[in-house]
Amino acid sequence: MQSKTRWWILGTGGTAVVAVISVAGYLLFAPGPPSTYVNSSPATQPQPLSANDVARDYVQSFSSMNASAAAALTDNPTAATTALTAVYKNMSGARLSASMTADGVTASVDWRASRVDLVYQVQLTMVQSNGKWLVHWSDAVIEPDLAPGQSLAFHTTPGGSTLTDRGGKAMTLDSVPKAVKAGVQQAIGGDLQAVDGQAITIVDAAGKDVKTLENAEGAKKAAYALTIDAGVQDAAQKAVDGVTGGAAALVAMQASTGEILAIATNTPFDNSGQSPVTGTFPPGSTFKIVTATAGLENGLSEKSTVSCPNTIHIGPRTIPNEGTLQLGAAPDHNTALHSAFAASCNTTFAQIAANLGANDLPTAARQLGLGVDFDIPGITTNTGRVDAATDQVERAVDGFGQGTDLVSPFGMAVVAATVHNGQVPTPVLIRGQQTTADGRIAPASAGVLAQVRDMMREVCTSGTARSLASLPNTYGKTGTAEVDNGAAHGWFVGYRNDVAFAVLLPHANSSGPAVDVAGTFLRAIG
Repeated sequence: MQSKTRWWILGTGGTAVVAVISVAGYLLFAPGPPSTYVNSSPATQPQPLSANDVARDYVQSFSSMNASAAAALTDNPTAATTALTAVYKNMSGARLSASMTADGVTASVDWRASRVDLVYQVQLTMVQSNGKWLVHWSDAVIEPDLAPGQSLAFHTTPGGSTLTDRGGKAMTLDSVPKAVKAGVQQAIGGDLQAVDGQAITIVDAAGKDVKTLENAEGAKKAAYALTIDAGVQDAAQKAVDGVTGGAAALVAMQASTGEILAIATNTPFDNSGQSPVTGTFPPGSTFKIVTATAGLENGLSEKSTVSCPNTIHIGPRTIPNEGTLQLGAAPDHNTALHSAFAASCNTTFAQIAANLGANDLPTAARQLGLGVDFDIPGITTNTGRVDAATDQVERAVDGFGQGTDLVSPFGMAVVAATVHNGQVPTPVLIRGQQTTADGRIAPASAGVLAQVRDMMREVCTSGTARSLASLPNTYGKTGTAEVDNGAAHGWFVGYRNDVAFAVLLPHANSSGPAVDVAGTFLRAIG
């Protein structure tokens, strides 16, 4: 005997069943148990479920994301299972719940997401086959606008802004150097706090969007690129982290552009409360770059004969060299300026400074970038301060970095970049955001800076940083700065190729450890 199928559209009064479906949230469900056949008495046969009961059980299974149970209540379980499994997967970012209304005929179904809410109605057509009521299956049972093979999908799109390093590598605020993290966050206005966009769409069998049903856009997207180089930053951080028992800081920039490549500090430096970009320190013999520039601007040359005895007397002040250093034969201890620079002869540079005018050292410092006030988006900086000195003794002590001169590691990186580049660079941290400079003056002449470069190279081949002689194209100046509150600070500043840098190890008692940190850093970046 052939089976017979009877078609019904259920509703109020037995003509239609209406499902009200809205879409949103995360998939949380409250499934109810399916109906069972009811035995009116042990002697009677189980009664088949009514159309309303089947409709209710389908809605409950649908809302609990039980594809097989819901599909079993349709007249095409295979197709229904495939379609329902797909929609549950595609809508996995939404929350679904469903229940029957009080009239026992209409189903209320709710999909909810945090930012989108799609409400629609779907009509269930009921058919009777072999004495059982079933939901007539089509893809439109899921959503009325679905064509065969289509489904619903929930999408999120990242909101907020993107932050990358100079090479396009994604960064988070936590990966921004500690010394500038707050400034970067302020400069970009907190835009990295993303508000994601959400949408519910109709998709085809390949998953391609066909129609957008609901859409909530995320926060306006903006792209920020820092000049930080992730590889250079990592090398700098590892170099300072390798310092045991003391503080260390390293600042590096691209000499030709002023783009800041790395700012690294170790935990002891952080705990000191100082900053490598705003904190200022006595520069020690690294200031001889400034004194040499002033002397060359006032008639000296790198081959000029100067005196480097172990000690000299200027007024009431006795100025010694470090240890037993003296150059040339007694009694004059004459030598070339470039040799005195490479050996870091205090007595030579004290004499040069003493013979300069009151404003010559501040002028040379400004020509090299010290004292220039940069307004750099994303970072607050202080290059340092060099004051005019009318007193000859004060100028003498300033000449080898032990007077009132104060500089930051950032400021000395600018000095090194200036020597390399021939003019003071304009430091940048966030590409596309303009830096302004107050107090910048014309640089020292090209001929003067060429001689300073020669002398800085000699420091690294046969002078106080000769441990770096195996590194080609490395230029620098060491410095040991005595302080009142502990051991002397150790400095090394310079450049290699297009990377200018400054290394400071407070209270390291000599420049040697700073040279070692610089060597580790330079070898790592190649």
